[in-house]
Amino acid sequence: MKNILSRFSTVAVVLLALVLGWFAWEHYTRAPWTRDARVRADVVTLSADVTGRIVSLSVQDNQHVEKGQVLLAIDPARYTLAVEHAKRSVEVAKASLGQAEANITASEALLRQRQSEEQRRRTLKDRSAISGEEWEKAHTDVTVAQADLLRNQANLILAQANVQLAVAALTQTELNLQRTRVVSPVSGFVTNLLTRQGDYATAGSPLLALVDSASFYVSGYFEETKLPRIEEGDRVKIELMSGETFGGTVQSIAFAIADRENLPGGRLLASINPSYTWVKLAQRVPVRIQIDADYAGKDKLRAGTTATVTVLENHKPQDHP
Repeated sequence: MKNILSRFSTVAVVLLALVLGWFAWEHYTRAPWTRDARVRADVVTLSADVTGRIVSLSVQDNQHVEKGQVLLAIDPARYTLAVEHAKRSVEVAKASLGQAEANITASEALLRQRQSEEQRRRTLKDRSAISGEEWEKAHTDVTVAQADLLRNQANLILAQANVQLAVAALTQTELNLQRTRVVSPVSGFVTNLLTRQGDYATAGSPLLALVDSASFYVSGYFEETKLPRIEEGDRVKIELMSGETFGGTVQSIAFAIADRENLPGGRLLASINPSYTWVKLAQRVPVRIQIDADYAGKDKLRAGTTATVTVLENHKPQDHP
């Protein structure tokens, strides 16, 4: 009897171990959870649009700034002078335009006078009251007046173009003057501030990085074997390594990842690895997770920190009529 009970206990233990092992294997290979997740945020790299020395730096490292807040100012002296010079150029161009318009008026009046004289002389010529030479001179005067009018019309078009160019140049200089003040395009946090007052800013060169405080999300890297059980809209549980726990929603799943073993070879031909790894590990695919808007500690998140993400089964958002 004891032998039977002993054998039965052994078989029961073995069966229990197999069942537990199967559940453990199923959980490891199929359960939608991962410890490989990171808190992410959009980082805006700010650069100067104009060149000059930084005369004012209004922020400190790790400071929170609001959208539209002035972060730094570049010496505006040369750009102020450029605006004044452009304004004078506009005035000169408009004066030239006025002169061209006056010349047009005078040329049109002179042409009408020459045409009237030519018509009178034509009548007198028909009556043989004047010589043909006098009529030809009047006709030549009309031709000269017409040419003068055409020349003045061309000058008018050129003057109008010069006014437009001068106005455009003024707009550009005013924009450059405005861009001497670098403002924040988003609300967020200044991070790793290395720029100092007195530094020389070059147009296009990065000056500081700004973490968009409204863009925090979690990127979880799930094994491909778990993707069939993950869908957009699934609720998830997020646990930071520092201990905070909060909820989120699967926002999207990446459609591609890089294949390091399929780099192009010579002449753009496929490069095939001659060795084969018998143990194939599941690839990890990024899953973007939106953090719940009502999470109280959202302002204390740090991009790059580690998290564990667990997809909650049967916790999809319900559609309300």
